[in-house]
Amino acid sequence: MLVTRAAIMLMGMAFWLPPASAQTGSQISGPNQAIDQTKPARTGPAPNLEPLSAFFGHTVSSIQFSGVSQADSDPLRDLLPQRIGAPLTRKHLHDAIQALYSTGKFLDIAVDAESSPGGGVALTFRSTANYFIGSITVVGDPKPPNANQLINAARMQLGEMFLKENLERGIQRMQRLMHSNGYFRASITPTLAFHDDTQQVDINFRVERGSHARVGQVIVEGDSGYSPEEIRHIAKVHPGDKVTTARVTRALTRLRKRYQKKNRLEAQVAIRDRTYHPETDRVDYTLLAQQGTKIDIHVEGAKLRKSQIKKYVPVYEENAVDDDLLNEGRRNFRDYFQTKGYFEVDMDVVQEVKPGEDHRSITYKVNLGDRHKLVSLVIKGNKYFDVETLRERMQVQPASLLLYYGRFSQTILTRDLEAIEQLYKANGFEQVKVSQKVIDDLNGEKGKMGVEVIIDEGAQTRVSSLKFEGNSSFTEERLRDLVSTVEGQPFSDVNVAADRDSIVSFYFNRGFPDVSLEAFAEPLPGKPTEMNVRYQIKEGEQIFVDRVLVSGLHFTRPYIVDRELRIHDGDPLSQSDMLESQRNLYDLGIFNQVNLAVQNPTGALTRKNVLLQAEEAKRYTFNYGLGIEVQTGDPLSCKNPSKAPQNVLACQAQGRTGVSPRVSFDVTRLNFLGRDHTVLLKTRLGRLQQRGLVSYEAPRFMNRRNFTLTFTTFFDKTRDVRTFTAERLEGSAQLQQEVNKGTQLLYRLVYRRVQVDPKSLQVDINLVPLLSKPVRVAIPSITYVRDTRDDPTDSHRGIFTSADFGVASAAIGGESNFTRFLVQNSSYHTFHKKRWVFARNTRIGYEEPFGILRQAFVPLPERFFAGGGNSHRGFAINQAGPRDLQTGYPIGGNALFINNLEVRTPPIALPIVEENLSAVFFHDAGNVFSSGGDILPSLIRFSQKNAADCRALQLTADNKCSFNYVSHAVGAGLRYRTPIGPVRVDFGYNLNPPAFAVRVPAVQAHPELGKRFNFFFSIGQTF
Repeated sequence: MLVTRAAIMLMGMAFWLPPASAQTGSQISGPNQAIDQTKPARTGPAPNLEPLSAFFGHTVSSIQFSGVSQADSDPLRDLLPQRIGAPLTRKHLHDAIQALYSTGKFLDIAVDAESSPGGGVALTFRSTANYFIGSITVVGDPKPPNANQLINAARMQLGEMFLKENLERGIQRMQRLMHSNGYFRASITPTLAFHDDTQQVDINFRVERGSHARVGQVIVEGDSGYSPEEIRHIAKVHPGDKVTTARVTRALTRLRKRYQKKNRLEAQVAIRDRTYHPETDRVDYTLLAQQGTKIDIHVEGAKLRKSQIKKYVPVYEENAVDDDLLNEGRRNFRDYFQTKGYFEVDMDVVQEVKPGEDHRSITYKVNLGDRHKLVSLVIKGNKYFDVETLRERMQVQPASLLLYYGRFSQTILTRDLEAIEQLYKANGFEQVKVSQKVIDDLNGEKGKMGVEVIIDEGAQTRVSSLKFEGNSSFTEERLRDLVSTVEGQPFSDVNVAADRDSIVSFYFNRGFPDVSLEAFAEPLPGKPTEMNVRYQIKEGEQIFVDRVLVSGLHFTRPYIVDRELRIHDGDPLSQSDMLESQRNLYDLGIFNQVNLAVQNPTGALTRKNVLLQAEEAKRYTFNYGLGIEVQTGDPLSCKNPSKAPQNVLACQAQGRTGVSPRVSFDVTRLNFLGRDHTVLLKTRLGRLQQRGLVSYEAPRFMNRRNFTLTFTTFFDKTRDVRTFTAERLEGSAQLQQEVNKGTQLLYRLVYRRVQVDPKSLQVDINLVPLLSKPVRVAIPSITYVRDTRDDPTDSHRGIFTSADFGVASAAIGGESNFTRFLVQNSSYHTFHKKRWVFARNTRIGYEEPFGILRQAFVPLPERFFAGGGNSHRGFAINQAGPRDLQTGYPIGGNALFINNLEVRTPPIALPIVEENLSAVFFHDAGNVFSSGGDILPSLIRFSQKNAADCRALQLTADNKCSFNYVSHAVGAGLRYRTPIGPVRVDFGYNLNPPAFAVRVPAVQAHPELGKRFNFFFSIGQTF
């Protein structure tokens, strides 16, 4: 049989470059970045089809693809306009080649045609595949620049087509970044790993940084006003310094600040030239510095601090002086004075330049006028909205107790009118007009002012009908659930715009990247207030996920990543699912970076690969620190043999202000066993406390996202309770359940062995053998936590509630039987412009022994203790509550009630600390009680019962000394805001401290009164 063959080949299609928006739009670099999948038309060169002209008109018997898997052949065959069984035509073959090129998968395409039995023609498309960037990594980065900075400099995006010239340009950009950081001898070598099965190429850049260049000469040009030596000293750039981008940036910043301090507001500072000398590995800098004219800005007619002038005149921020910036400063000053009651303030800006002098004077001349008080704010013409609804959207406020002159300025009033107008337009009042009238000397009273807001609502426009067109994939009922435009409801452009965003997002998240929507609104004939609304939708083609390809996992087990993915093979290509997958992986805490991108985003295929590149975090983290604790109640500072014995023991019973050093060392092991499990070691060492903790945390227990299992081993030896030194060895298992956002349940089983050092036990000698016995406590408990605070470290709004209930029992291996209940509730409210905070915290605790064991009481270390910076600031740490009648030392109690009230001021603007310092005024009330039944009777008791007996010089068994009363303390403190929470200092004064006695050996009892003044220094708010 005679077989005829012909072939054509098309080359060179690999070097098609998409527009910049398409190159960068498909890359996800953060959890909130959108995905742009615009697809410009991709076409190949015009093919020469003459070699196949002899086959035109013959029936196509088969279409095959060489170099393409069978699974990929069927989708490609469906794209071709040339079909099996149809005659071969020039147009169909041309369009078939262009359709294959439009997929973006092929570098070149060759077509073979040969005769088949029966007179047909068999077509074979032979192709060479394009490759797409699958991962980009950097090893050997000098830090700085780090790996991410180098990758960003290369401007090569995950999922885009791999082009050799793009790789070369990327290396050049990375070299420039290395040069700017002083590594002129650095070498960057790319290693490429091609994967034919996925058409991916992994790029690994190996960086050899070489030597670090040094600063050579620093040449100063221009009218700087300083000698070159002075410029180099100010900039802190000297020959021999290491060359870094940060050093140059800091140098320019220092020079600009120096000129600004000298009122050289138009000074220009820049690096004009940089010359590298390879023979010496040094860089010479040419620094251009122009000091500009000296400019003085001051205010006449009113008193303003220099810091206020800098705040309101923007020339200090812009480093430039022009009329626009000066007029903006004038408007800012006007608004400031109007908020102070000078509603008629008039200002002018005067510039004066003295001939022959390098000086310009700018004066804001202020005529304050009479001071007014805004006593009336009236809203007229409103029918659709009540006055309260409109007032909620206004910042203008009449005078009140907290706003003596009211709040008013032209800018604020203008914004309020715009807010009211937008509210009406959003509810269908397109023709609304809002005006204002300011009335001076209201009702003939000089200095009193009123404001009238006059509203002309106009007619309300309503929706007559709503139609959807072009929605073939989703029903109209489904789309109506997404929109806020409803028949019979008010019509507004705001709702239409929101509907457009909602529908487009809905389609986009279901794999329709080319969806578009046009909205049409037409009034009914003869009824201008009735609108027919029509949404015309162009869905485009739906895109699905072919495969999800994961890279970058070295220690993490793949199923950990698969478990968190919300996008899978065969799913619609959804932006929201990709972003949620990214957030889930970040939430594991074991990845530094997670990038998601679509491979070949501009290709015409309906199934695309999704690429996920993860960067694992360091598995080991070491933290260490050295700190101090400063507070009243430190007994270790009382050892002074020169004092009288009774004074020494009295000091030890209450402690005095002292300092305790503290050393900490922590180790965290992430990604344990390749899972999102964490092993943690924490240690603390100080004079008052030695502590060690080892924990194992397994989130998503039993593959449940809201369950976390934690095992903890804990050792603690502490002197915080002044009566004794306790050693605690504890093991616990805890299951944490996240019920919903802000609500958690904790199920805990704890075994601990508590031992009291008998040598440290400062109680009646007859009680030492009983209280110093080691006790094993086994206590299952359940804790409820509800937290709606805006910021747990420094709360301004919200409520925090916790309730813990546990039962210690010998039935599960313990040696003591008692129940324990502790509840805490905190609330936070803002007032006075939402800048002041009123905070409240209440704690109630109750313990009750039961059973007939030898330990038929609550062990000493398990009792409630209170006092200190985090509970009752009228006492030194753990000094509240009952005391031993012989020694005067606190022994804790079986019940607790503490109530804290705080008023927290807004930040105070000071020159050095800026707006990081604030004040707190507080009232603490409560105490530790002998039993739960003593709480209610004691709430109305302000003074200690039988205080005279407690201070008696002769203590007998008949003395009744009660500590069951509510102790009150007032005080103030300072808070300095830091990234880890506020550093705080509190000063508390106890209004009714307890009275007690201290028995000194061989000496009669010595009367004592609890400390009235207490001082605390720590980190974090009280509650």
